[in-house]
Amino acid sequence: MTRSDRRPRRRLDPEQRRTAILDAAREAFAHAPYEAVSVAAIALAADASEALVHRYFASKAALYLALLQEGIDELLGRQAAAAAALGPRASARLHLTTSIEVYLEVVSGSPAGWAAVVQPRPDGAAAAAARDQATERYVGLLRGLLRLEPDPVRDLALRGYLGFLDAACLAWVAAGCPADQRRPLVEMAVGALAGALDAVQVPHAL
Repeated sequence: MTRSDRRPRRRLDPEQRRTAILDAAREAFAHAPYEAVSVAAIALAADASEALVHRYFASKAALYLALLQEGIDELLGRQAAAAAALGPRASARLHLTTSIEVYLEVVSGSPAGWAAVVQPRPDGAAAAAARDQATERYVGLLRGLLRLEPDPVRDLALRGYLGFLDAACLAWVAAGCPADQRRPLVEMAVGALAGALDAVQVPHAL
């Protein structure tokens, strides 16, 4: 007997199906917080069943983690491309401001999804670990940009800057990402890093 509750689905190869699920999840998380997104809604948008989604991703948390890691890699790639376009003679300040501007592009393009990423969840241990790894990558990039050797006190300044930037961006998102606050936010973030390094008497080119 034919099941009347099943819609005919497109036949996709495994990689196409996985991509369709990720695309649907990305769209869902971009417009709603993690708790408000269901696997059922993602499956419907991807023209798949919940069972099929779980065949590729064990849980909503695993699907979210895949998107988080993809987003981190994409952001770093976009920032690296922007840095390369500046050329070898660009100042450290210009490199830093450009990386922040790229970050704000990402934030304003998907404010709900971005806010969900930076705000920890009780069940998000794997996502928190991915964020921690991204922070370490950024600390390393900042050290290279400013030509600093690893040092516990200096690294506090670098991590503090990253924390300031995310906290300021959360307030910016809550205000609706107003365009007139964008440039001041960039300047404040640069100032936060410069001030933290000045406070511990670390020479820098900002």
